[in-house]
Amino acid sequence: MAKKTSAIIDEVFAELSSDKRNIITNYLTLLFKWHKSNNIISSSDNEYVIKREIYDSYQFSKIITGATFTDVGTGGGIPGIMVAILKPDKEIVLLDRKSNFIDFLEIVKHDLSLKNIDIIQQDFFDSKFQLNTEVALFKNFSNKKIAKMDFEKKLMYMIGTARCSKSVKKVYMLTGTPVLELSKHFVEDYTLTVKKISSPFFDTSRYVAEVLL
Repeated sequence: MAKKTSAIIDEVFAELSSDKRNIITNYLTLLFKWHKSNNIISSSDNEYVIKREIYDSYQFSKIITGATFTDVGTGGGIPGIMVAILKPDKEIVLLDRKSNFIDFLEIVKHDLSLKNIDIIQQDFFDSKFQLNTEVALFKNFSNKKIAKMDFEKKLMYMIGTARCSKSVKKVYMLTGTPVLELSKHFVEDYTLTVKKISSPFFDTSRYVAEVLL
């Protein structure tokens, strides 16, 4: 498993230093092992996860700007762990309400010696909770409160919740084509900009939406 993961990492991230590739390999080895018994990522196809989720997170990390970030609903740490690895001078908070994710992230933090991350178990939609970072990050984030909403209303609700935290100045979302279908009124009201992540591995692309608060 580790050898195969390492080979794929070397192929996908050839431009990174060997030290960075080794850290990413160690993270994914833990992620895939934990997934077998805890089902914490969207696919059991390791190559797909690397070439889709991890590669897109890598490109995402090159687009986002700021000094402190909260990865909301981080799950297994995608994209927050990648941001922490690739931006060691930045502070990353990994936020999730589920204990099995938190337990896994604590192991990753310890085993990878990631000094720039904090891990918080909390419901983002708890009205008493406040983010304490400059930037909020979302990736395919869902919750029972927003699950039945259409994409625009869902995004509006998430941005509104982030705005309740006075420290948050920007929101980024790594998402798919629905972001291209947002109404002109929404885009203008939220000063929303969109950047495309082109994939060398898939015909479909993902997009990064940025909202200034």
